[in-house]
Amino acid sequence: MFDQLRKIRERIIARVRKTNQSTEEGVLDAGRHVHRVVELAHGHIARLRDVLSGPVGNEDSDLARAIRSQSDHVRQHTASVGKAVGEHSVQVAAVAEQVRSITAAAREIDRLNAAARVLSINARIEASRSSGSAVFSSIANEMQQLSKAIANANRTVYDLATTMAKAVPELVRQNQSLARVVDGYAVDARERIDQVDRRVAELRAAVSTTLAESDHALAEIVSESHAALSELQFQDVCAQGLLQIDTWMAGLSHELAAELGVHSDILPPAHQTVSDDDVEIDRAAAGEVMMF
Repeated sequence: MFDQLRKIRERIIARVRKTNQSTEEGVLDAGRHVHRVVELAHGHIARLRDVLSGPVGNEDSDLARAIRSQSDHVRQHTASVGKAVGEHSVQVAAVAEQVRSITAAAREIDRLNAAARVLSINARIEASRSSGSAVFSSIANEMQQLSKAIANANRTVYDLATTMAKAVPELVRQNQSLARVVDGYAVDARERIDQVDRRVAELRAAVSTTLAESDHALAEIVSESHAALSELQFQDVCAQGLLQIDTWMAGLSHELAAELGVHSDILPPAHQTVSDDDVEIDRAAAGEVMMF
């Protein structure tokens, strides 16, 4: 009978240890899988940080520099075009003033031409009074030719002044229209550049928030994984609780030997306890898992 009890105890101990080994291997496998999940989360967030913080999240990134460079280029180009239009407007105003001067000069030439005609007529009158004086006759001829030359030149000046008087107002109108277009473009460009700057700032803030949330999520993953593995640390305390059955069997063997008054070589319990009371299985007492 004692041999049968010993064999039963050996089977119980072997089964408990085998079960404990299986659960321990399962916990280790679960730990490796959880650790792999944490590694993947680490790698993903690191990659996310590289991708987001590099081109847009960092103020000195290539994209940020390109945006600032393009914005500065547009500002400078707009200012340059505005300056050129302003200078052109000044030149157009100067041309308009010159046209007015040419018109005034044409009027003065016309006045001189009228005076030359008067002198020519007077010379002819004096020539007729002086019985056909060759001097006055020659003067009259010269004055007549001069009057014709002045009239021809004045006609050319008048034609030029008339043409310019028609062209310059149109030139002024086109210059003013161009100035309005440039001013409108400058205002629109400044607004769009400011909008781009605001969007870049918003994107940079969103990237910063996303990275902070990712770091917090990773910390939560690590914490929850740590808690999950700690909850799986139950095999040792379960084994201790199951091995208490062997303690009870050893006690029963001693009681039977005493009642029968026989001596038997009874093996000590596989797991010694202070008392034979039921051991409360408390997984929290098994300790924490430090895997990360």
